[in-house]
Amino acid sequence: MEMLVVLLIVGMAGSLLFNGAAQVMNMQARFDSQLANLRGDVLRADWLRQTVQGLQPDYADGKQVFKGTARGFSGLTTNPLSAGYGGPAAFALVLQHDAARNEMVLRYGAENDSPEILRWAGDQGRLQYVDNKREPHEDWPPRMGLWPQLPAAIYLEGWRDGAPWLMVATPYGPTWPVPRPVDVMGVMR
Repeated sequence: MEMLVVLLIVGMAGSLLFNGAAQVMNMQARFDSQLANLRGDVLRADWLRQTVQGLQPDYADGKQVFKGTARGFSGLTTNPLSAGYGGPAAFALVLQHDAARNEMVLRYGAENDSPEILRWAGDQGRLQYVDNKREPHEDWPPRMGLWPQLPAAIYLEGWRDGAPWLMVATPYGPTWPVPRPVDVMGVMR
């Protein structure tokens, strides 16, 4: 009889331990999926920041002079999301609304099959360009005045889970192109 009681107690204790271990494993799986989602968003946000940090001005008569609107910008960067890393490469970032899924998508490229950098629910999202006086502008360069080719910072604004969020990226390079001899001395013959 004593042996039966001991086996019953050991069985109940083992059952409790296995139940507890199953609960811990379940919690760990939920936390892992949440952490993976968070790490993915942080990595994608860093792609945007790195691209902007590598912005380089093109010459005034160049084909890749920086231009920006509330829905995207293009120019030259030394940090492209492609194989040409390190040298100035042409790029475009485009903010689009995916009506089928009701989501905003920031893409690296102007085509619909371009790689996605960020995606969030809803139709709220815009880019703003900040000048040296910390004034935001919808377009870059602004219409009036003499402006450097690159803004001091770029804001990406959106809404997620009913609250606004803001991502800031700043160019690290020069805001004006380095003068060429022809720019300084004129046409040489």
